[in-house]
Amino acid sequence: MKMKVLNLMRHLTVILSLMFLVFLILDQFNPMMNFVNNPISGWLLAALCLCGTGQSILGWLGGDAAS
Repeated sequence: MKMKVLNLMRHLTVILSLMFLVFLILDQFNPMMNFVNNPISGWLLAALCLCGTGQSILGWLGGDAAS
């Protein structure tokens, strides 16, 4: 069960990170769209931080260095 949660967090971390990269690029081209400073981006950033933190904690507890 812990490996499924860890794999899910890994995938979510990659997806959310790529989303923020796209938001930053789009925000540079058209700042009026306000991709980075809207409330949805704040919630997505919080989810990214929680996934990264949870992934790190599960990795430390399980000794998941190789995979």
